[in-house]
Amino acid sequence: MAIVVDPCRRLGLPPLLKERLMVGLTELASTLRGHSAVRDARATTIRHDDRDATIGVVEFSQYVSGPELRSYVWDRLGANCGLDGVLLVDAMPLAGDALDTEYVRSAVVAGTCTLSEGPADGIEERLLSIWRSTMNLRWIGVHDDFLDLGGDSMVAVEILAKIEDDFGQALDVYDFMSTYSIRGVAGLLREPRALQRQ
Repeated sequence: MAIVVDPCRRLGLPPLLKERLMVGLTELASTLRGHSAVRDARATTIRHDDRDATIGVVEFSQYVSGPELRSYVWDRLGANCGLDGVLLVDAMPLAGDALDTEYVRSAVVAGTCTLSEGPADGIEERLLSIWRSTMNLRWIGVHDDFLDLGGDSMVAVEILAKIEDDFGQALDVYDFMSTYSIRGVAGLLREPRALQRQ
């Protein structure tokens, strides 16, 4: 018996978004350029981990995070628009007149450009809910950096308190800040804590 995983659940998207309604690369780039911190933007699709991933490549005039720009696009075009990640660059990586897709692919492989991914299990789903409600953010991927999402020490303490209430397990602030993502915090919750401190 084959198990079918709802792609919307896998991506952390609302259940009504049953299809991925891709918009064109030109429209994605144009939407990114609409953000006040963006000087220039282009979009491309690369192959990564046996799937196509659409990446916005952004030259910025003032600091903005990749997750913030991804949310900006998703708020305007919908989370099913096809944008998987945003790569921030000082200067547009070009190969001739075209975007250097090998540079973009290398950034994704190196983790410089984080692709959005939804929760893989119940622990990550519960953490995602805690982060969303505490940080008042609609769009968060399990690999998104806590600080890039606007997190600080006060928010970390609040999230840690909610994790302790929900999971019955206290996490160290240093460990939390060192993991930086929902996936990382889920890993801490799966580890035997007593052995870790000895």
